[in-house]
Amino acid sequence: MPQKYKLTFLQENTSIEASEGSTLMEALKEAGIFLDAPCGGRGTCGKCLVKVSENGSDWAEVKACQTKINKELLVDTENSPKNHRILTSSSIRQVPFHPSFSEVPDKDHYYMAAFDIGTTTIAAYLLDGRTGKELCTASSLNPQAAYGADVISRANYVLEHGHKELADCIHSAADKLIGQLARTAGIQREDIYLLCFVGNTCMHHIFFQYPMESLVRAPYEPSQKGLIREKAADFDIHIHPEGELIFLPVIAGFVGADTMGCILSLRPDLQEDISLMLDIGTNGELVLGNKDRLVCCSTAAGPAFEGAKIHCGMRGAQGAVDHMTYDPSSGFHFTVIGQEAPEGICGSGLIDTIACLRRAGLIDESGRLLNQEEAAQLDPDFAFHMTEWNHMPAFLYDPAYPEVFLTQKDVREVQLAKGAIAAGILLLEKHLGITHENIRKVYIAGAFGNYMDPKSACDIGLLPYSLRDRVVPVGNAAGEGAKIALLNVEELNKTVQLMDQVDFLELAALPEFQDCFIDELEFPKIQSRQEN
Repeated sequence: MPQKYKLTFLQENTSIEASEGSTLMEALKEAGIFLDAPCGGRGTCGKCLVKVSENGSDWAEVKACQTKINKELLVDTENSPKNHRILTSSSIRQVPFHPSFSEVPDKDHYYMAAFDIGTTTIAAYLLDGRTGKELCTASSLNPQAAYGADVISRANYVLEHGHKELADCIHSAADKLIGQLARTAGIQREDIYLLCFVGNTCMHHIFFQYPMESLVRAPYEPSQKGLIREKAADFDIHIHPEGELIFLPVIAGFVGADTMGCILSLRPDLQEDISLMLDIGTNGELVLGNKDRLVCCSTAAGPAFEGAKIHCGMRGAQGAVDHMTYDPSSGFHFTVIGQEAPEGICGSGLIDTIACLRRAGLIDESGRLLNQEEAAQLDPDFAFHMTEWNHMPAFLYDPAYPEVFLTQKDVREVQLAKGAIAAGILLLEKHLGITHENIRKVYIAGAFGNYMDPKSACDIGLLPYSLRDRVVPVGNAAGEGAKIALLNVEELNKTVQLMDQVDFLELAALPEFQDCFIDELEFPKIQSRQEN
């Protein structure tokens, strides 16, 4: 038997016994503490830093995923992400209140709850089962982030280690959110009778422990697509003993029930005008069309817009640079969530930063960041903002905070992400035989889309410049769709038809995708003030 050592977690006020030779990250998970590990525990991202001490006075900062346990330790997670800005609001589409159950015998009060399981975050909503009124919301980080930032990392973990760990932690997270909703509303969780979940196809397969092989390897198809209805208790989710959970249908291997939720919240299939819907998260899902035809695709946008793979990247939390402007007369100005000293950069701040550096001429069309000497030739004040990291130029937000900067590699990560999305838009248009001008509305779903500046997105080529005035943020449209499915049984049943009605375009299978993607890696020419 391996020797056991006591680990005491100061912030969480808890202790566990951990086996010798196990990692600190494994011990944290065992204690129910899930730190970010975008690299999946390979030790390359440096996001799982914690402080450890044997005696409470000599502290060392270590990577939790790389630290083997061979002694008793005090562990301080104070620098792990906290107070995240998780989007729960959305623009509700009004539907008649006609739920899948009309009443509960002998009950004056009964409730329903909707869940959006994102790769990064989980949002939950409590609804009155008699009126459909939304009573309260709750949210948390997805604890699966401790197993990798993106769905591929988590799918590979499941293939190697099995479903149980990731399935158990998501079931537990949903159960905890139900408890939080019940406490906030002052109700008993046993009075909740129906749940509706949405999430991407990987989250869906992990939740139900469906086989993952066909999802991460050719033909990249889901093992199960249709509408699911099961007893909640079978997943250790505690509501009424006979309470049920619904999971909306998925559309394709990387177009999941979250996209179905977005479609249900917007119903482009009922509209004359052609619209484009984008849900930009760790993956990028796009839906284009109208009542005549809808086509969708998924792009490997990567987790850059959620802070992963960015040197100073972080989620939308206190201390994150969330917006930035540039004026030739006054220079660069940025804002920080919580109005604190900057600690890192979140997705909306990242897009603004690169757009501002393009406007200032500090990044050229190829994505090359100018060095200090080149920057000073443009404007002597620029020299104060330029530094070096890993022998390459880097942009410093404020010389007073030298630990927060943008690297050349960060710019390349954004180019990969925006190139994939821009190529997806062009190829969807080609598939339908339309151009940018035919698109009347661009609906941006999700937290990143809610906070990003559309002009910055257009200036870097994430969105076509001609669509800059047609952008409409719609908040958490996926969660909105889950609520609509609870509120109206006809809408719920419609998802089964939509599952087969929406065409899926497999971008990687298109011979022109690679050339289109490479073309879209470059930044567009900055439009003049007159054109603005």
